[in-house]
Amino acid sequence: MHPVSGQDPTRRRPTTQTGATAASNIPTSIEGLWVLLVANEGELPVSDAEGRVPMMARAGDNQTYLLAFKNVVKARAFLAACETSADPRMVVRGNRAEVERIAAAARVAGVLVDYDPVTQGYLAAIPL
Repeated sequence: MHPVSGQDPTRRRPTTQTGATAASNIPTSIEGLWVLLVANEGELPVSDAEGRVPMMARAGDNQTYLLAFKNVVKARAFLAACETSADPRMVVRGNRAEVERIAAAARVAGVLVDYDPVTQGYLAAIPL
């Protein structure tokens, strides 16, 4: 897991790049979002068939959040900023249950959408 330093996602207002509230752009489900698959290094008791889990982060409130992105460009920008590698994968009807099962095993508190590690901002914190 990657730390999300000092931020409490439950206390931040979602904003767009310009700082405006982005209520109309906030997804209500992980379906259609992109997650980043990384090797399960024994931290979780479950993984996909290839031994991978979606990338998660621990926030300043000591809760774990699933990281998800509205498009693959934002997912790859996150990876470049973190200088790490992962396999971006869109959450669709066929894999949603598996992503949710793995996230539930990690006891995630929710989903951070479009997290930016440079600014520590994000579009939204939504329920799993």
